[in-house]
Amino acid sequence: MKQLTVHVDGGMAGTQYAGAAAVARTSEGYFVGWLSRQLPMMTNNEAEYYATQLGLTLAAGLGAKAVLIVSDSEVVVRQMSGLSRVMSQRLKRLHQQTCRQTAVFEQVSFRHVPREQNCLADALATEAINGRLVQMPGLVVTDPPEETSRPTLANWLRQWGQRTSRQPDN
Repeated sequence: MKQLTVHVDGGMAGTQYAGAAAVARTSEGYFVGWLSRQLPMMTNNEAEYYATQLGLTLAAGLGAKAVLIVSDSEVVVRQMSGLSRVMSQRLKRLHQQTCRQTAVFEQVSFRHVPREQNCLADALATEAINGRLVQMPGLVVTDPPEETSRPTLANWLRQWGQRTSRQPDN
């Protein structure tokens, strides 16, 4: 795999856990991998850094040479792109770890997108917060999640299926 786009998201929802997720796509748009992790309680920015690390781990495991990390975290994107300084001591450690991870690739770039353009990674991170992990090679969906204002994996899959399903010709 030469180049991958990896959507990442991390978050916390006021529970005792945080979550991180990464979704890898080829330049043709095919999904080739996804990972999610439940994390101990931490700040949202810390969870976003962990999600970025998870995305880089996924890309390395898939053999990518070049990676575009797509995130809705302006903090992580600006800091990893060198546009903003890392002031927090807790984030400095995560920033350094993440920078070390980028060294295995020929090229790594970062792009900020609105949360609405990062729905699948956001849904997987939300599922991870709640202890429902979805890993490659298969898709595992446990009990249907409660309806919330945040995207869920089940809702994303339902919407995706509606967009891609076709009515039979009569």
